[in-house]
Amino acid sequence: MKGYLNFFLKVTQIQATTFLNGLWFWLRRVPLIGKSISPKFYAAYDLKTGLTVILKWLKLPVIVFNKSLQVLVTWGVSAIVYNVVTIVRNMDKETNDSFQFAAPEIFHWTITIFFLFCLFWQMDFIVASNGKMFKNIDFAKRYRLSYQETLVKFYRMDLVTSSLAYVLPFLILGLGYRHVFVAIVVPIVLRLLLLNLSMILVAQHFWIKVIDFLHGKFMRWIFTGALTMLYFAITVYCTVVVSMQWTGVLTWISLVLAILTSFKATKLGFTNEFIERIFIKKAYTEEVFAKLGNQNMGFTAAEKSSQKIEATNEQEIFERYSGGQLLNHLLFKRYSKIFKKKLFYRLAALVALFLVVIVGYLYLKFTHATGAVTVSEKDVYVFLPSLFVVLYLTSLSKEIVSIYYLRCDKAMLNYPFYRTKQAILQSFADRLKQSFILNTPIVLGLLINIFTIIFLFGKQISMGGLALILFYGVAVNLLFSFHELFLYYILQPFDKEGLSKNPIFSFINGAFYLFCIQNYNFQTLFSNKVLYVAVVSIVIVLYVIVGFITVQKKAPQTFRLK
Repeated sequence: MKGYLNFFLKVTQIQATTFLNGLWFWLRRVPLIGKSISPKFYAAYDLKTGLTVILKWLKLPVIVFNKSLQVLVTWGVSAIVYNVVTIVRNMDKETNDSFQFAAPEIFHWTITIFFLFCLFWQMDFIVASNGKMFKNIDFAKRYRLSYQETLVKFYRMDLVTSSLAYVLPFLILGLGYRHVFVAIVVPIVLRLLLLNLSMILVAQHFWIKVIDFLHGKFMRWIFTGALTMLYFAITVYCTVVVSMQWTGVLTWISLVLAILTSFKATKLGFTNEFIERIFIKKAYTEEVFAKLGNQNMGFTAAEKSSQKIEATNEQEIFERYSGGQLLNHLLFKRYSKIFKKKLFYRLAALVALFLVVIVGYLYLKFTHATGAVTVSEKDVYVFLPSLFVVLYLTSLSKEIVSIYYLRCDKAMLNYPFYRTKQAILQSFADRLKQSFILNTPIVLGLLINIFTIIFLFGKQISMGGLALILFYGVAVNLLFSFHELFLYYILQPFDKEGLSKNPIFSFINGAFYLFCIQNYNFQTLFSNKVLYVAVVSIVIVLYVIVGFITVQKKAPQTFRLK
């Protein structure tokens, strides 16, 4: 027990120190405020010790809150489903059913769903593909600890801390339904039993062959799909159909089984074969996430595009441009056919939408039902925020930036002449212009569809409204052409291997994605939709202006290889 406690304290100390050092490191990289933060914090051991103690104590209430929220959600789902099922079953009877939260079935359903949920997530453990397991292996590797002993300690430690965190919410649940003993003991015992059974299973030689069999992509899909359907089927059967009862006898049986399996699991531990499978799954997962990250950055599409590049007539470009402008225009010229092909598919979809609108109008015209569909000016303004989502999905800016980095900047940034202020600002202006021109047909196609709908189905739409729609379209095009390029020049998040090394870049891109998705909901904060469209358009223009000024002042210092 003392060994586990010392291990827990050391791990908590390391995690807190790593968090503080990492936080300080990234804060020092934040523009504007980063230079004012002193690096002496790394040597301030007394301060870091105090903050570490605070973080240790804050960790417990955070865990308790997290576990309490899980139990609350489980109880809420159980209560809602139980009442819905009760109402459906009593539909033929003349009874006035109201929502019941004190029914004992709700308590049993909560325990059952919690148990099955733990069982479902334990499946990642037995196939050696658990994210927490990967972190624990990394920890053991970094500090040269025994993999087997470290995994056992981590899982036992996690079981104890999470079980203590579950005591409070399940105690409240037990008091509410007068099943305190069952409510407190069953969740802890069942989690211990599942962990023990999992450790016993993965120690068997035949199970290693099962892990290898399930490693294939096709088998992984089948296993995941079958497991998900089986989970829902068992959940429905053990709640709605049978309504499993968690009695005191069942609790004692579970407790005895958990104790007996603990001896067996402790004796077996983790085998070297299972540890090897963890490393294999970890490497595979990292490869998948790397590919996914490249896709998000546009690298995958850029790599594929570079394989299809064709020779072009470039004499005119050599005669017209020189220096950095020559490189930019050469690169754009060589990829123009690929860009046009991608643009063609996007425009084809917009043309198809245009034809659907025309055919729909003609159908209503011939059936004398044109009055059944009308579009007011308010309807148009309510729809306009959706352009953010459409352009986020169809804009070519992300891929353009990736191609510039992979096929030009990655090599050229090693040369001093390419990092001069004049060369950087000139390349930024050229690339912004090219990106804007390439994205314009997409925005133009969207606006044509909008104006067509207004012309055919519009009702009392003013010229000022049409002008605002046009201004909004131009502003959104400017935003999506500028944003990726702006972040690229200011943060330059990629290293020589093409990997993103800047969390601020990832955070801003994530926030931008969230804004694009939630933009439709943000307009509900404005009672006047015209005002919202106007405000967003003006904010976009101001963002581009401020961003352009920032590029002129900061890009010569930030546009470097990491």
